[in-house]
Amino acid sequence: MVKFDGESAWLRSLREGIDTSTAAGRMVAGVLASLAELELELGRERRSAARDARRARGQHVGRPKALDAQKTARARRMHAAGEPVKTIAATLGVSAATVYRAVAEG
Repeated sequence: MVKFDGESAWLRSLREGIDTSTAAGRMVAGVLASLAELELELGRERRSAARDARRARGQHVGRPKALDAQKTARARRMHAAGEPVKTIAATLGVSAATVYRAVAEG
């Protein structure tokens, strides 16, 4: 339950027994907020370390490309021949945006 009395808001969690209208409740809420922030920061550090480790092993980082070099060349040839982008996309099984990006890169 959250209550706003004009100047300050307070929160009372019935399950956890936290009431921010008291000093002890504010302290508990602050500790829980600090723990949540710590967990977020640790997650960021773990994701960064995993990316760095993949780069060090020479592995790809990020989402794989939808079109390999062969399909990209095919899309460019089809586009140069006058095929509509929607047809190229349907033929290759990708989105129109992917086709536009492949054609623009070449």
